[in-house]
Amino acid sequence: MEQKPKQQKKIRVRKSPETVRERADKQTSRKKPTTGKLRAKIYRPLTVLRKAGQKEFNPVPVPKNKAGKILGKRFNLVPKFLKEAWAELKLVTWPTKKEAARLTGAVVIFAVIFAIFVQLLDFVFNKLFKIILLK
Repeated sequence: MEQKPKQQKKIRVRKSPETVRERADKQTSRKKPTTGKLRAKIYRPLTVLRKAGQKEFNPVPVPKNKAGKILGKRFNLVPKFLKEAWAELKLVTWPTKKEAARLTGAVVIFAVIFAIFVQLLDFVFNKLFKIILLK
């Protein structure tokens, strides 16, 4: 006779309730939802402008001859440079508010230290100049 293996009982693990810190971390890690209505109000005019900028316009209907080929060239309302500049701006990774404040502080501190250094050099060279020339 073959014995059946005993079924193991599943051990239920009781989850401990979330702490306040865990809840706060979870909320900050989520992206803040953007309101659809506000976003639509902002982007609707931009979408209209973008579509108008992508179209090519023919200034006036012209006859189909050599002069018509020159005069009837199509052109874009938005120059190529502006399109490329906008595409580049989309690729930029902007610093967070905290990073910007930290970097600005570093620049200010460096500027103050450099100004003090230049002032000390000025003072030393001024003394040397007076000692050597006015002796």
